[in-house]
Amino acid sequence: MPFETTQDVDEAAARLARRTPESLASFIVSLTHDDGPIGEHVRAFILADVQGETIASLEERIGSLTQAPPDHSRHQSGAHVGQRLTYILDTLETAVLPKDPRAAFSLLVRLFENDGCAMESCGDHHGSLSSAFERAAGLMSRAVRVGSISDALTTVECLSADDAYGLRRSLDSVAGELAGESAASNPGDRP
Repeated sequence: MPFETTQDVDEAAARLARRTPESLASFIVSLTHDDGPIGEHVRAFILADVQGETIASLEERIGSLTQAPPDHSRHQSGAHVGQRLTYILDTLETAVLPKDPRAAFSLLVRLFENDGCAMESCGDHHGSLSSAFERAAGLMSRAVRVGSISDALTTVECLSADDAYGLRRSLDSVAGELAGESAASNPGDRP
């Protein structure tokens, strides 16, 4: 059953709504055995009600970007890097950012620090990484605004200055926003 239209998605949601909570839970748990990005995402979804476990899971998933895939799975793994990043960002946005913007900011910093590992693991799938890191910059901006993170400008400028793979360009606009907000809140500091 392809999900090509809004009506297809609505129909699928209606069909799932008729299932028992037990059957849905059983199905979701069965997906945790997947070793790829979907299994990671499902496991994160299950942990989302405990903030500490969610953050630990995200730290582990971000850290796993530094591990080189085995040669036999390099192509498949490369295709999954962008998907993994998308799922990491989904969890950050829905489970961490609303409850703990400072933790979200720290995790996003760590994600940007691992951009080289992600790029080197993605094979020919650079486009999905660019999109993911643009989204990460937007989430970082939101985390700073919501969490009033005072040292964020310095951190973002340092990350932006060390852009070996071109994935941090979107941080320039975040730094610009932060610098503008800093200047507006400290008008006496202007020359």
